[in-house]
Amino acid sequence: MNFYIPSLIFILLQVSPATSFSQQEYFTIIECETGKRLSLASLVEKLTEAEVIFFGEEHNDSIGHVLQYQLYKGLLEKNPSITLSMEMFERDVQLVMDEYLAGLITEKKLLQEGKVWNNYPAYAPLVNLAKEKKQKVIAANVPGRYANMVSRKGLASLDQLQRKARQLYGRVEVPEKEDAYLKKFNAAMGAHAHGMGPSVFHAQLLRDVTMAESIIQSWRKNRKTKIFHITGRFHSDEKLGTVAALKKRKQNLKVMTISCFAKPEKSTKDWSTEKELADFIILTEQ
Repeated sequence: MNFYIPSLIFILLQVSPATSFSQQEYFTIIECETGKRLSLASLVEKLTEAEVIFFGEEHNDSIGHVLQYQLYKGLLEKNPSITLSMEMFERDVQLVMDEYLAGLITEKKLLQEGKVWNNYPAYAPLVNLAKEKKQKVIAANVPGRYANMVSRKGLASLDQLQRKARQLYGRVEVPEKEDAYLKKFNAAMGAHAHGMGPSVFHAQLLRDVTMAESIIQSWRKNRKTKIFHITGRFHSDEKLGTVAALKKRKQNLKVMTISCFAKPEKSTKDWSTEKELADFIILTEQ
């Protein structure tokens, strides 16, 4: 797995405020409603209509990481407040993140105490841009220890936690057997799904509802900001997972979704027909 952004690609895709977005040989952007190809600048324009933007990524897509940085940068050039929300940070390190953004602690301490992912260098440009522009960053995800606990012991184990732990996770509503997200999850697990109990899926739901709750809490505190949420695309594709949990909490919220992934080799599929996948699809060239 490639954990680091290739420096050459990052340099090639760097864009200053005075220049236009370029280097589109590395990616294709499709507006799913119309099937049209878009430039990165056009995508930024269309995203300004949203209150919450989901960037669904593949965690090892180095070009995708550069593009999400460029989108965040482009949105900041057009809006005074863009809150960055990240699956990659858990709620119990929000204080650490806030201290780093305020310049109180060093990046070394963020790395030590922020429980950062192994591929954090892919996300560091986003966090540091937020720091430079004095923007909020939401540590949106549930603490991993609770997701692990639920996958092993079931949802009822959450009731055994101390009351003060409640602020660290969202409330899960168990879906019916015919739930579309459950079917998608089981299909993704393949043969492993037959040997798993429901608790593994419930841990997935715990991540989704916690991220949705983190987003809606931030939005209610400041409705003038747009929220740019970075997440694995399984959590947002087909507007299931975190997107569905968010819409359940605020149905009229203006949400736009992006599904970004490496174009399958030798694929001849017409991705412009995949209208249910997301509002926008970004195919990257690896």
